[in-house]
Parts: sequence; C-alpha cells; structure tokens
Amino acid sequence: REEREREREGERGARGRGGKTVVVEGASEGSDPVQRGRRQGVAKGKGVTGEREGESLGWWGTMASGTCRPRDPKVNILSSTSEALNFELLDTDLSVANALRRVMLSEVPTLAIDLVEIHYNNTVLNDEFITHRLGLIPILSTRVNDFKAWYEEDESDEEEEIDPNTGYPIEREEAPTEVVFKLNAIGEDKGSENDEPTLVTSDDIELDPRFPGIAPIDYRQYDNPAKRPIVIMKLKPGQAISLKATVRKGIGKDHAKWNPCATVVFRIPPIIHINNQMLSKLTEGQKEELVDSCPTKIFKVNPDSKEVEVVNSDQYTYDDEIVRKAELLGVSGAILIKEKPEHFVFTVESTGSLPPHEIVVGAIRTLKKKLRVLIKDTNRVLSEQRYGGGDDRYQMNY
Repeated sequence: REEREREREGERGARGRGGKTVVVEGASEGSDPVQRGRRQGVAKGKGVTGEREGESLGWWGTMASGTCRPRDPKVNILSSTSEALNFELLDTDLSVANALRRVMLSEVPTLAIDLVEIHYNNTVLNDEFITHRLGLIPILSTRVNDFKAWYEEDESDEEEEIDPNTGYPIEREEAPTEVVFKLNAIGEDKGSENDEPTLVTSDDIELDPRFPGIAPIDYRQYDNPAKRPIVIMKLKPGQAISLKATVRKGIGKDHAKWNPCATVVFRIPPIIHINNQMLSKLTEGQKEELVDSCPTKIFKVNPDSKEVEVVNSDQYTYDDEIVRKAELLGVSGAILIKEKPEHFVFTVESTGSLPPHEIVVGAIRTLKKKLRVLIKDTNRVLSEQRYGGGDDRYQMNY
C-alpha cells in the first residue's frame, strides 16, 4: 500500500511539472521493475521510454533498448586437483560471480541416499540417527545426468528427435530414478572381554549390480591407505544392523546431503598504490609502526631502500587499518587500496561426489538453463501484453 501511495505521489508530481503519464493496459501494480517500466512507459520497437520523451527507465530501459556493454568473461585456471580448484573469473559483473557461487552450492545435482528401510536394528543408534549418517555419505555422481529426479518429471526442454526414415519421434529409454544399496552387519565375538567393537563402514555397503560405478567415495580402496572408508557405526557382539538404502538424484536447495561442495568462496584482489615519496617524511620507526598496523602483515619495510613494499597482496582482507594509521601519522593518501574491477578469484572444494571442475561446469549449465526459461517466459508475457489477451497473473516458471 505504501509503495502504491508513493507511486501515485510521483505521478501527481510529474503531472504538476507538465509531464505526461502513460498507462499501459494490462499492467498490474507491484514493485517489479519490468511492471513499473510497463506502467510508466510504452513498449516500442527500440525499447521502453519514460514519462517524458527520450527519458530512460534505468535498468529496464537500458536492458530493453539493448544499450548494455557487451561482456566477454574469461577464466584462468590457477590450480587444479581432484579435491580443489582455484580459478580467476575476469571481465564480468559481481552479480554473475555471486550467482555462479550460489548455484554451485545449491543447484548442481548429485546422488545421495534419500530413503532408508531398516529391517533390523538393535544397536545403540536409533533408526533416524543411522538414516541421517547414511544420507551424508558422499556418493560418486559422475553419472548423475543419466538419472531423472522428481523435479524433472514435467520438464520438456529437449526437442523430440525425429527418425528421418519413418518421420516418427525416436523413443528413448526411460532414465533411471533410483539405485538400491544394502547393508548387513553383525558384531563379531572375538572371545575377549576387551575386544574392540566391530566397525561398520561405507565399505560394508553392497552396491546395486545394475550400477557398479555408483558407490560411496573411496569405496574399498584397499591398496591406498590414505583413502579410508567412512565409519557409520560400531557394533558390540550380539548387535546387528540390516537395511536397504535408496539413492536418488537431488540438489542442495532441497537438502545439504546433495550439496557437492565442501566450500565455494571468491575474493576480489586488491589494487594497492604506495606513494613512497610521501612516506619519506616518516622516520624509520614510524614506517615500522605503519606496516605493523596491518593485521594480515602484507607490508614490509625494505631494509636496503627503506621503502614500504607489498609482500603478498592476495592475503589482504580490506580491513583498511594501514590506511587509517597513515592518516594518523599525517600522510593521508600515501597508501591507497581499492578492489580490482571485474576480477574474482574462486576456490571450489569438493566433498568427493563430483570433481571440482564438473561442479563449475554443472553450475554454468544450470545458469544457462535458467536463462533460457526466463527469456522464453518473458517474451511470452511481453507479447501477450503487447498484442492483447495477456494475463497479468501469469507466473514465470524459472
């Protein structure tokens, strides 16, 4: 209500200044910038105009008129292992970098144990606790795209492939939806009161013979002592567990067990400018006091030239302590620090379910899919509103 009141005040002010308000039929009230642009302007062949002729409508007017600066993002791989990936993303906006980070965390599909049927359990752990531990075991998901999740049942993005000989659509095999694991373990009695309990690990899980490549990470790597299995529980003599676990495809947005990332972060490298001519007014002790004020210790005084230098700018955390210290010492502006524009350094660490580079590629694939759906639905809504018959209550399915 308050927003509508403000908009009415703005319209009355525009009329008082001699402006002209144009109302487009079918445009509903709301805070969406597209809707506001439609209410305040008229959609023309070259874009959207505002209340006065030639007046831009900000973001929407810029996007609609096609005057955005074209981007050509670049990626530079810094280091890559089976567990972590470091790369630079250049020449793109902060919003794109953050969208990529968020999609990697929440919308890259993996496989995880989703349903557990407990047949027998007399251990010290209750059924819910065991189910939770099984769900958090990372499952190798390199074949995840061969499976179909519940949220993909109604999707029809791919066009039907037509057989050129018959002219009929080629029937494809139905994608699998589940993989079934089994676990049966009994506590061993070794004939001693001080026997160690029997460990039940991910190596004790029986795989689905239909999908031998889908298994817990580091499954039965007996020849590599560094790759140890994940402990599920410990059994005393007489204790036993028997269950069936169903593995399904999902995304981290639904549950953290489908999150393929241990961590995904990005940082913006700094641009550091040091004016040693101004710093020459300081004594050697003041220079040492200046560099010691930086918590990350990325500055030092060169013992030969007595000038302040940067040791490792990658460790800087934008605390601005040294900038404030320079102001207190009377050399304000001697050290200037700002963010490097359109430059982001990513660190992606995997849980083991997917290699780090596949997480990045999967996130880009998901982003492209979302943009295709957004473009399709936006064009449909705009064409319906432009040529009549549109429904303002139409919901975009992105």
